[in-house]
Amino acid sequence: LKLAEEKLDYLKTLGVNAIELMPIQEFDGNNSWGYNPCFFFAMDKAYGTDQMYKEFIDACHQRGLAVILDVVYNHATGNCPLAKLYWDSSSSKVASNNPWFNVSAPHPYSYYNDFNHSSSLTRKFINRNLKFLLTEYKVDGFRFDFSKGFTQKSSSESTAGNYDASRIAILEDYYNTVHSTNSKALVILEHFC
Repeated sequence: LKLAEEKLDYLKTLGVNAIELMPIQEFDGNNSWGYNPCFFFAMDKAYGTDQMYKEFIDACHQRGLAVILDVVYNHATGNCPLAKLYWDSSSSKVASNNPWFNVSAPHPYSYYNDFNHSSSLTRKFINRNLKFLLTEYKVDGFRFDFSKGFTQKSSSESTAGNYDASRIAILEDYYNTVHSTNSKALVILEHFC
């Protein structure tokens, strides 16, 4: 983070007004782009301490640069405590009674353990996490990775892009949480359908 902070003035001279950080919530291992999250309320140790993240974001804000976090809420690894709490060791998958995850993803783009975004517990968890990141770290918005996976509607590669009112309702819920916490925060969806 310190090396990145040293480049902020240069980026400002180029006309940059926002920086998007790839997923920085705690992920498995140290060699990753962060798309394998396990602990959503901790920032990954590979880049620095919690205080270093806060100082980096403050340094960006001092230069008029917004900070957008790339967040991965479609899935989590088996090291996520929510997966471990209800785990079926015989199948090496989350258990069928896991209130946060699907045993199998209803869509064809499954990675790790697929969150069930129709679950009120999943929605509460993600909304709490969004508020936490906005208030504790003072980020200016989010890019939701793989937002088309936020559905319980069964689909194939050819139908995953079809209109899905339930997915829209889920995304609106998260959007409303973001904007009730910070009305100026950005929301970007990676929603290739």
